[in-house]
Amino acid sequence: MRKTILLALLMLCNALSSSVQAENITIEGKLEGIKKGRLYLLARVSEEKTDTLGFCDFKRSKFSLTAEATEPIMAQLVLDGFSGGFMLFAEPGTTYHAYLSEGDNYYIKGGKLNDSYTAHMKMSDSLRISIAGLQERYDAMRAAKKLRSASLINDTLRREQETLRTLTTDFLNSNDNIITAYTFYSNMVMRDASLTETRKLYGAMGDGAKNTQYGRMIKERITRMAKTEGGASAPDFTLPDTLGNMITMSSVKGKIKIVDFWASWCGPCRLNNPSLRKLYEEFHPKGLEIIGVSLDTNKAAWKKAIEKDGLSWINVSSLKGWKCDIVSLYSVKGIPALFVLDEDNNIIATGLKGEQLRAFLQERLK
Repeated sequence: MRKTILLALLMLCNALSSSVQAENITIEGKLEGIKKGRLYLLARVSEEKTDTLGFCDFKRSKFSLTAEATEPIMAQLVLDGFSGGFMLFAEPGTTYHAYLSEGDNYYIKGGKLNDSYTAHMKMSDSLRISIAGLQERYDAMRAAKKLRSASLINDTLRREQETLRTLTTDFLNSNDNIITAYTFYSNMVMRDASLTETRKLYGAMGDGAKNTQYGRMIKERITRMAKTEGGASAPDFTLPDTLGNMITMSSVKGKIKIVDFWASWCGPCRLNNPSLRKLYEEFHPKGLEIIGVSLDTNKAAWKKAIEKDGLSWINVSSLKGWKCDIVSLYSVKGIPALFVLDEDNNIIATGLKGEQLRAFLQERLK
């Protein structure tokens, strides 16, 4: 009986193993104007990490690149030494044909997902160009006070906009896969969507889209952002101060603590510092502590800014700029970024400044 169970388990493991075996992705083509070089196929595997799936050296402008994948992915062909790249939805077991150039006439053909997305974007771009032209004509008519003509153009403009919305909605509804997940994720990043918006968009996705490269990245984004949601426990960290002493955030005592992300090169941060300094002078005796986390890379510039702005609170920095691990821990996408913590290191407010922050502190530090 035991042997039978073991045999069944082995067969199941082998079946599962074979179902996720990697298959080749082959891309063949030509690069306009470049005789030789190295071409890479890259894909993001998480919010913070991009992997090289494969590469090839080419001569006489022609190339043939082979990589492996276990699932459909959104990948980029990137030429060594050049910025940017050429996007494609790559499916295992598929061959693609490409013509790469700096102009608008480049293409990558092949694969059901990739060809479907390319056709959709061609139609969408055509509508966007039409909408932009109509908007320009509408604005000109309004400026010239030709209101009747403007009204007629506006009717057409609204119909074109509705056509584009319908086209996009229908396309995404018919693609419960990597295409929808990638589209949603790109939208979130572009708009810097809040945690609530991100959760809502993720909930609107089908299981097929969720179980993809970008579906997993959206879930990762939700997990990361939830760490700094109001009421959540603030992620702890340890960083050196200007003298090299290691400071652990949770060990800093205060009835209210502010973690302030800033940098010497950040104009809005420097403009906010005098207001923050006044609040510190007023509320520090009542239990306020501030930990300034600088995204500087130059220690001298960091120290000079601290002295010039009179930042007498705790100042720490990894001197790694945006590559500082604490940036991702707190989901910081722009600075200044301010987090207000209670004495138990729970986040009780974010994004407050000026009079809003003063009123918040006054209420809690009486």
